[in-house]
Amino acid sequence: MHIAKNDIPVRIDAPGAVARQKMDFGDASGCGKLSGEYFSLGAGAAIAPLLKGLKGDLCQSPHWGYLLQGKLIVSYANKQE
Repeated sequence: MHIAKNDIPVRIDAPGAVARQKMDFGDASGCGKLSGEYFSLGAGAAIAPLLKGLKGDLCQSPHWGYLLQGKLIVSYANKQE
C-alpha cells in the first residue's frame, strides 16, 4: 500500500497540528479495514482537545506508525507512557 502525502485529504487543520486521513486504505488480515494517515505536529502540540466527544475523550482505534523526526510522548487511559 502506498499513497503520496498530498493525495491524502486534510481532516484536521489546527494550530500546530495537521492530520490527513484516507479511509478504507487497506485491509490488515484479522484487524479489518485500515485508514492511511499522516500527522504533522509542531513542538508542544497536544491533540487531546481534538479527541473531545469521543468515548472517554480517547481514540478507541489501534494505531501503528512511524515517527520520522523529533520526539513523541503518548499518554494512555491507564496512565502509561
